[in-house]
Amino acid sequence: MKNKVLSMIALITVFVPLTVVFFWKPDNPNATALLVGYFIFIALSFFYSLFLFAKKHLKDTLTKVALGLNGFYFLGILILLIIPRFI
Repeated sequence: MKNKVLSMIALITVFVPLTVVFFWKPDNPNATALLVGYFIFIALSFFYSLFLFAKKHLKDTLTKVALGLNGFYFLGILILLIIPRFI
């Protein structure tokens, strides 16, 4: 039961970044801070899913989906925002 709850939490964190559509407006002076907050949340969600998969050995479907989508979000942030700043 505990593992099911942990997997559901990981899966729910996949849908939270999609709410940026409702809150982000380009003309808002706090838009950058809002996006940085979402990016930090995505990174934490990815590492939480990775922790469940690697350390807790939760290899059920919910954890795999959460890890895949959070990894996709995290990789997108790295490729589009972080890495180009260093090059």
